[in-house]
Amino acid sequence: MKNIIKTHMLMGMTFVAMLISSCDNDSLDEININPNDPEIVPTNTIFNSATKEFMDFSRSPFNSGRLTLNWVEYWGQNSYANEDRYLYRETSSESIYTNSYRVATDLKSIIELNLDEETRELAAAVGDNDNQIAAARIMLSYLFHQLTNTFGDVPYYSFGSDDEDFQALQIDNVLSPVLADQEKIYRDILNELRQAADMLDESKPVFTSGDNIYNGDASKWKKFANSLILRVATYLMEVDPSTASSAIDTALADGVFTSNDDNAVQQYETADVNASPWWNAFIGRTDFAVTAPFIDFLKGNVGNFPMDPRLFEMAAPMEASIESIQENSYARSENPDDYLGLPYAYQNVNTLPFTTYSFASSKVIRPDFGEVLMEYAEVAFLISEYQGFSQEAYEAGVRASMEKWGVPQNLVDGYMANLPPASEDNVHTQKYIALYMQSHQAWAEYRRTGFPDFLFLPNQTYTLPSIQAGFAGESSYTFIAGVDIDDLPKRLRYPVSLQTLNSANRAAAVSKLSNGDTLDSPLFWDLD
Repeated sequence: MKNIIKTHMLMGMTFVAMLISSCDNDSLDEININPNDPEIVPTNTIFNSATKEFMDFSRSPFNSGRLTLNWVEYWGQNSYANEDRYLYRETSSESIYTNSYRVATDLKSIIELNLDEETRELAAAVGDNDNQIAAARIMLSYLFHQLTNTFGDVPYYSFGSDDEDFQALQIDNVLSPVLADQEKIYRDILNELRQAADMLDESKPVFTSGDNIYNGDASKWKKFANSLILRVATYLMEVDPSTASSAIDTALADGVFTSNDDNAVQQYETADVNASPWWNAFIGRTDFAVTAPFIDFLKGNVGNFPMDPRLFEMAAPMEASIESIQENSYARSENPDDYLGLPYAYQNVNTLPFTTYSFASSKVIRPDFGEVLMEYAEVAFLISEYQGFSQEAYEAGVRASMEKWGVPQNLVDGYMANLPPASEDNVHTQKYIALYMQSHQAWAEYRRTGFPDFLFLPNQTYTLPSIQAGFAGESSYTFIAGVDIDDLPKRLRYPVSLQTLNSANRAAAVSKLSNGDTLDSPLFWDLD
């Protein structure tokens, strides 16, 4: 039987060889061309797709809503509380890891298309070659900064460095890339951002279309690069203050964000197909609500800040249904008593009716909600910290955050008149408020600074408000974490797939973690 199969295989191979030999090469080339599928995708189309895909998956209900958005206690889950208690799903870790590299591959292709002599002219038809390369480098830096802050050491790609440990995105040559040292990645990101900012020609567009962050404005991209340098360098400050200070001084001199007009925001549309991740998360579902720790703080019930009018813009009153929020038809209230937060990490949370806690406001649950990559308020707080917690930059950050959320001017002025003075605690706490809905960055800030200090942590007990206690049948509960940890997680575990696909390099990276591949292994800048 085996001989018969072999004979038929040989006959078939001979026939194919004869068929190929009877065709000229030009004819074969023409057969392989699909006239409806262009061989080279325009770079602006790639960029448009890459930035949207990155924000879609990183701010998705699973990769943010059931992960960092919960952990920093902006939102919690109202059906079950497993992820609130740090029992996150392996699919989230895998998604963040694999999707980041897929987007990074697209961004790298923009660089390659602008460098290749055969394609750079086509790329130039939709924008300036150097500016496109610079924008791709900035987005790669943003992506890898978030990725390394999530896991620690990761495979890393650099355009400007030939370091032999930077082996990511080389699928033709490297199947099992080294997981580069996180501190080395940080230093290279600073170099990438500096070179990208210097590369931008502000007199030319980045893209003539397809840039849904800055609409092709090179001057805005330069400010974004310099502002990201402030963010990245601040994490390096305690490890290498000389390098960090030098990077920050150069960025400030070159120009960072100076108002909300400079904010880096991924724009979405009103149609569901191009709507924001949070709009789609609430289509037919009601899984998330604003947490009690966050609302209690904004109401002035804890901490040393007065009642914060951002509460009325970030959350909806308890009586507002999801339908009225989606329609933006509920009655806005400036009465703090109309707002209650969802008990965080409460295992019996599904006993509470929707009318006993606040969902997010219509400013968040809307199809064209813009996902912020970085905003002026954060830049102001970073400057305040760099200047020894200066009062002027601190106040500028608070005011910018309030204005971004549309707080009425009289309420802004009233809050600012009673604002506690700048200090380490106050500056970092105000930055936490400003980072609402930017949960991956808020999680990194908490790990770096330890603020805010009012988060509800494992083994603590929370007293339920009377309206919630009546439905729950108990007056209080204790936060029981699903893992042996007494604070927020310090990182995500590496995806299980790496144990098979890149086991040796993963093992080398894990060997450098103080507590192994666990949630409780701090990153290199987490020195507390």
